[in-house]
This record gives sequence, structure tokens and C-alpha cells, in this order.
Amino acid sequence: MIQSLGKLVPTPGTPVRATTNLPVAEQKLRVHGVLIQALPGNTGRVYIGTSALNRAAFTDLYAVLAVPSGAALPSFSTALTLAPNAINVGDFYIDCDVASDGVIVTVLIA
Repeated sequence: MIQSLGKLVPTPGTPVRATTNLPVAEQKLRVHGVLIQALPGNTGRVYIGTSALNRAAFTDLYAVLAVPSGAALPSFSTALTLAPNAINVGDFYIDCDVASDGVIVTVLIA
């Protein structure tokens, strides 16, 4: 089953958990795969990492999404095909350069 966790627009410099839109953001959400896609109107970079993510120092990062251009929307995805529902989406944090920028988070639950 594919499920949207919705749009996240963090305050720059304050990483937010990818599960922020859930009733209890700290809950574990075990999934088979994760897709994090930049919003079409972003004007800055998006950072995806751990709870210790530091966008200025580029530490504890999984990915940096570039500014969208033309028809391309930068994205980050991961899946663990050998172990269904082994990824905890709550372990992913998002930060942005610009206050109005954000992402859409989608998950695959096996």
C-alpha cells in the first residue's frame, strides 16, 4: 500500500521528523520504502538526514536535493527489499534553506 505523509515545510535550521504530520510524530512507522520529493516551487536546497542533521556543516546527511528546474523534481528514495517494513520513517529528518520550501513524503508499506 502506498501512503502519503503529506507536505512538510520546516523552519530553516530546525530539522523536522518525516513523520511530523502523523498524530504522534515520534511514533515508529515501519515501511518498505520511502520517497521524499522536493516541492515544485522550492527556491533553495532541501536536506535529508538523521536527527543530528547539520545543513551548514553537511553532517549526518543522507541527501541534498537541488532546486527544482524545468520538469525535474529532485527526490530521495530508499527501500529495503529483503526485509519488508524494516525502515523507520521517523528516523528521517528534513531541513531547508528557505522558509517556504519543503517536501512531500510518500511511503510504501508492504
